[in-house]
Amino acid sequence: MHDVKPGDIAHSSHSFTAAEFTAFAAATGDHNPIHHDPEHAAGTAFGAPIVPLVMALGPVSALIGMVVPGPGAVILDTAFRPVRAVAFDRRVDYSLKVRSVSAATGVLTCRLLAFQDREVVLEGEIRTTVRAPRPRPDETTGGRLIPADARGLAVVTGAAGDIGSAVARELARQGWDLVLVHRGGADPLVRQCEEAGATVQSVTVDLADPAGRAAAAAEIAARTPTALVHAAAAPLAAGHQEHLEIGYAALRDLADAVLEGMLVRQRGVVVLLGSQATRYHPRGWSDYVAAKAAAESVLHGIDRHHGAHGIRTVVVEPGYVQGGYSAAVRPADVLGLLPEEVAELVAAELRAADAPARRVWLTPEGVTRFALDGAQEAAAPPAASPASPPVHAERAAPAPGTAPNDLTGRVEAAVRSVLGAGADVREGGVGLTPGWDSLGQIQIVLAVEAEFGIRLPAASLTGTGRFDQLCRVVAEQVGA
Repeated sequence: MHDVKPGDIAHSSHSFTAAEFTAFAAATGDHNPIHHDPEHAAGTAFGAPIVPLVMALGPVSALIGMVVPGPGAVILDTAFRPVRAVAFDRRVDYSLKVRSVSAATGVLTCRLLAFQDREVVLEGEIRTTVRAPRPRPDETTGGRLIPADARGLAVVTGAAGDIGSAVARELARQGWDLVLVHRGGADPLVRQCEEAGATVQSVTVDLADPAGRAAAAAEIAARTPTALVHAAAAPLAAGHQEHLEIGYAALRDLADAVLEGMLVRQRGVVVLLGSQATRYHPRGWSDYVAAKAAAESVLHGIDRHHGAHGIRTVVVEPGYVQGGYSAAVRPADVLGLLPEEVAELVAAELRAADAPARRVWLTPEGVTRFALDGAQEAAAPPAASPASPPVHAERAAPAPGTAPNDLTGRVEAAVRSVLGAGADVREGGVGLTPGWDSLGQIQIVLAVEAEFGIRLPAASLTGTGRFDQLCRVVAEQVGA
């Protein structure tokens, strides 16, 4: 048995060509015009020829046979689901992540994600084992191995500021390598992080400059980080354009740059350093608040499209923080939080890889956690590392709304039985949640009918395309 651990990832990429389809058709007899006739395909919903599913699965066989678990492997069981059509002549990335390894049987259970242009096109689960192990011929044939214990790489923007520098030091202390993004003056911080054992890349850029930001994003994307902490902010007195460029556009562009690497690893965290000013709207802070609100929309989009693929988003909203940024506007009788307190909370969220997307309030009184959409979070807070005890005691979050009723919970369970336990359901729907397409909608309606023992009207296929619509129609049918 090859030395394979849960969390190991096999990755490869491939662009399918018309010549490859010709060879595939000769071997299989599949001459379906939707795969090779542009005129025919133009009349379909796809608009152009699409790669056959079986052909698109070819690189998966190479990952299993050459990387994880490697030469000598056999496939025991598979469950694949096409999410979107695969286009020719555009790169497809494949990620095969080991979920479990049975010590008794040697059977591996792996999760597959394939994506094209940052959109998942194929997902599934594979069970495999090794019958007669053989060494790999080299480290590249069939794909590359990303070990589960590879050091994490975090991008921290605003790294020369009070909060950003504190986050960088804390992450270096906890074993992260770093990309520090700043306008200048971060050389002492770089030395401190390196002395703590981190490998550090310093990126000097004005995030308000779109051209400079694009160059920095390309440089960062090549490093494939698994965490992005956006602590950069324009000065409070800056105009609305600078606030939006740094607070919103920079997060949008950098998040897009790191997304591909996170999908390859099937994990990642994007943290926005928000502010409780978005709740209180202090006089004169309108541009700052608007930029923070726009930045939150980026996190909502990532969570909606990729929350089911292992990518978390977190908004950390501290109150006043000691330091130069808010010194001129902080009330004289308010001491404020230490930047290190904020940093410890950010580090805790990066460790909580399996926690849901969330919003976190940090005040001198304690930490309060909500779901990203503002609903009360029932999950336990992330555990603190032994080296980093929590600064604040956890307290229960006040509920901004009522708890979901039993009908809503049963509908949610029925939808998850079709889409999977990690699917975005409450804010989801057709075209919004991976797998919730026209075929998935039929399966969901059938699952809901079975759960409640009802027959939904024929119009349900088009009138229940969102979760809230589905709950409303079910409530009408059962008389709830």
